[in-house]
Amino acid sequence: MVRLPEPGTRITIVKLSPDGQPVARYQGTVLPGRTGWVVAEARWTYREVESGPLRFTPGDRLIEYFSLVEPISAFAVFSAGGRFKGWYANVSCPLDIDGEVVRWRDLYIDVIAVPGTDVTILDEDELEAANMAEAQPDGYRCILATRDRLLEMIRGHEYPFSEA
Repeated sequence: MVRLPEPGTRITIVKLSPDGQPVARYQGTVLPGRTGWVVAEARWTYREVESGPLRFTPGDRLIEYFSLVEPISAFAVFSAGGRFKGWYANVSCPLDIDGEVVRWRDLYIDVIAVPGTDVTILDEDELEAANMAEAQPDGYRCILATRDRLLEMIRGHEYPFSEA
């Protein structure tokens, strides 16, 4: 059985590309969360990035929710001053936890929910370009089903989308 990091533990969070290669590595602190989730607080330390209607700015505070059950992760993004900016949610593989290292694989589709705007779906073109529909039809169907599940969770304000 995997030992989950306790609240207050400093962890290293590693984002992996769809093919499993590390693309980002950063530090976070585990927060209390619901059963079936690892929750961590981190700061955006990279350059400013615009993802659809959501802009990540150095110093932003992220509360990151990683499901141990469903292939999703979701980040509540707050400005350095504390203003809620929106949700950035990912279709991802289940977590890989090794001590104080948490790895998650980003599987193309991102769902962005910013207050006052329509929900935005990003990177569907990347999924199509990967030719998964033919090469890995079960994986492709899982990604689309998870995208739909994320949309349902956001619209229904289900955990973690009820937390910001």
